[in-house]
Amino acid sequence: MKNEDGRRPAQLPDLDRLTAEITNYLRVTLDSLTRVRADMRELLDRVERDGRRPARSDLGGIRESLQACLRNPEYAVDRIGVATAVDYLTDSPYWMEWWGYDDHGDLEFIGHSVNPGQVSFYDYSSRGWFSIPQTCGTPAIIGPYVDFGGIDSYSYTVTISVPVITAGGFAGVAGADVLAHRFERFLFTGDRGRSPVVLVNADLRVIASTTSGYLPGDLLQPDDVTSWSTSELAADLFPNGRSWQLVSPLP
Repeated sequence: MKNEDGRRPAQLPDLDRLTAEITNYLRVTLDSLTRVRADMRELLDRVERDGRRPARSDLGGIRESLQACLRNPEYAVDRIGVATAVDYLTDSPYWMEWWGYDDHGDLEFIGHSVNPGQVSFYDYSSRGWFSIPQTCGTPAIIGPYVDFGGIDSYSYTVTISVPVITAGGFAGVAGADVLAHRFERFLFTGDRGRSPVVLVNADLRVIASTTSGYLPGDLLQPDDVTSWSTSELAADLFPNGRSWQLVSPLP
């Protein structure tokens, strides 16, 4: 059966397949963060065993872990990093180590202004990707949002993060940024003649879609999708009711 414009509607099996593929991608991304978290915790455990508070130099080894994740083709993320709890380090109340790629595909440090005295100060502790793991002790998925935190970074972004907890308590988070357009590669697989498929977050904000009628950042209304085919994804990965949905108009 085809719609009046000649497109075949996205069938539920298609949504189920896409749901499985995107959920698996998010699961693998969480695996990469689990690896970074373990490396960060190992560095901090050494300091705690010495009976002292950590400084920035104690986390110098985390850079190698972050770069290794970016080089690993299994972990397809755009940026990855760690951020410490406020006043956790003795020599820096705020501290981030974040890495990504430059325009030539080479690894580069992603700078953030973490000096509270500067106008451009990036208070990451107030952002959901940091505050949710801190207060709930669970992974978080935030976005899409326009990322103004990183230098020269103005793209719709999704951030996935996990808490880093040591014997001494909450130490910070490990997080990964994924540009929203990366999810389009999932939606455009298979038969492109079908009806539009839209990936939305828990607030029905568009992350990616197969049509220019729904752009990243657009906000759908509940009434818009009441009669659409829907498929929830990643509900087991991100608690607190922040799961995503794939939605597609019915014929």
